[in-house]
Amino acid sequence: MALATYVTRLAPFVIFSQHHERPLLKFVAKYTPPMVMTILVIYMLKGVQYNSVEGLYYILALLVTVFFHLLIKNALLSIFAGTLVYMIAIQI
Repeated sequence: MALATYVTRLAPFVIFSQHHERPLLKFVAKYTPPMVMTILVIYMLKGVQYNSVEGLYYILALLVTVFFHLLIKNALLSIFAGTLVYMIAIQI
């Protein structure tokens, strides 16, 4: 079992050791994070009741996240800012 684990961990380094830029791999590396974030946002927004105050908190947090991401281009800080705004809003 240890050998199987070791081989699966070593395989990508052996396969991709030639340093060739593969177009498919570049595409996946470039577009997967935005696609995953889009799916998560859609999943989060599908259950929101927009006619309540809590729906406003979701929209506010989403707008803050988008604003920060357009401003500083850092996904982690943008997500943190949106989460912080939402957490503060639900406590008020």
